[in-house]
Amino acid sequence: MLGWPGVEQGKSGEIPALTRNGDRYGGEPECLRGAVRLHPFDSPPRYAEEGLPMIITRSRRALVALSATALSGALSGMLVSPAAAHADTSTTAGDVAPAASASDRAAAQHAAAWLGWQFVEKSHLQTEFDGTAYDDAGLTLDAVLAFAAAKSNAARSGAALNWLSDSTRLAGYIGDGTTESYAGAHAKLALALQVSGRNAASFGGRNVVSELAGLQAPSGRLSDTSQWGDYSNAFGHSLGTIALVRAGQAKPANRAAAYLAGQACADGGVPIAFEQSTCTSDADATALAVQAFAATGRDAAAAKAATWLRGKALPAVNTNSAGLASAALVVAGRPNLATAAGLRTFVRGKQQTCAAPAGRRGAIAYAAGPFDRSTAVRATTQAILGLTSANLATLSATGSTPGAPALTC
Repeated sequence: MLGWPGVEQGKSGEIPALTRNGDRYGGEPECLRGAVRLHPFDSPPRYAEEGLPMIITRSRRALVALSATALSGALSGMLVSPAAAHADTSTTAGDVAPAASASDRAAAQHAAAWLGWQFVEKSHLQTEFDGTAYDDAGLTLDAVLAFAAAKSNAARSGAALNWLSDSTRLAGYIGDGTTESYAGAHAKLALALQVSGRNAASFGGRNVVSELAGLQAPSGRLSDTSQWGDYSNAFGHSLGTIALVRAGQAKPANRAAAYLAGQACADGGVPIAFEQSTCTSDADATALAVQAFAATGRDAAAAKAATWLRGKALPAVNTNSAGLASAALVVAGRPNLATAAGLRTFVRGKQQTCAAPAGRRGAIAYAAGPFDRSTAVRATTQAILGLTSANLATLSATGSTPGAPALTC
């Protein structure tokens, strides 16, 4: 996650990285229902993807073609519960404490405060495309996950989910459930509801979990049902796998994890787009896949993917991908912890401090260079996941404060 057509959106900046969620690359059409961001690492720069993500709009009637340069696999036995699937995060020589430090957590809360201020009408976020601002449900859900990770902004999260529960708005995001139904959007929504303590089986008059499971093909792939084609991707698929685990849906979760493992490249990484003639591992897609593998007890696949990811994570290029990778490497455990800590340090280095204008303080810039709010919003959501070492299989908003502490200067 941490969208793009065919890719769960969620990453900003270079085409990834959720987001991605992430959204950036397909899976959840975001603007109109959506701006899809493609990634090069999460999509960035992509969505952390790596490089600059490209925005593609996919309305209910049309899908603008992706740029070719933007998109540069059965679990047997019982499903392992998230609690039982925890990796070994004990420390050894050369390792660092797996948990985020106090400085990391403080940075995450300051980032959450800035992110909360970006909400329109205190209920949702928007994405700008070609000079026009569009309501962005996928990006809003990225923020809900980030707020839970930072244990803050419960009021904003509640308002966001209430905003999305409107039946018309909900159908515009996840599809009507009959002729149009999008796997990536269902996945991110189901996970956000679970993390927030809401009922994913009854939201806005829809059973989001049941619909998600219903989108699973015989192969195990979580696929779109749409007259415009199937743009589901590894981002949404990983989030969906985790959501199914959390919902106690062992059979579909195992099938989804098996399919994801089967799509992994020979080097251990995971591509953003499935079933391609050439398998090209993507950092953001691999980061979310590590979390999905760990959630379903596929330790060997998680370790192999984490090894590939660790080798690509530093030097970091953008905070989207760094955030997703850091969280994933902590979930994978030893020997990835030192790299995860280095990524958190990189992310903190891109946070706007007291030297920045008041309106930017706390925000996490996508990459080096002039501050760009258009990429900072999505980058901040995914960076927070890294700063807090968020395990998506166990993440909970329980204990979150109504607001978030701003950076004091």
